[in-house]
Amino acid sequence: MRKVMITMPEEFLAEMDKVAKREHRNRSELIRDAVRRYLADAQEQTGLRREAIRRALRLQEVARSKTRNTSFDSVRFIREWRESPGKRLE
Repeated sequence: MRKVMITMPEEFLAEMDKVAKREHRNRSELIRDAVRRYLADAQEQTGLRREAIRRALRLQEVARSKTRNTSFDSVRFIREWRESPGKRLE
């Protein structure tokens, strides 16, 4: 395992020391746990963003397929849709 130096406010250290004492752990363990959780959360958020993009692309394709070879006015449709926040595209 590698050693690193970090700088943090005194109040963080004081709070960390309280938690470490209560949980019978040291600062390094607390920091490793915090970084592990942060990385897992960041990875999950990336997955959620990718899924949101996939859903948006599917919606776009559905909208495109319904308007091919028609005189559909997409600008008007979007303006009307924006004025009606309860509407959902399906």
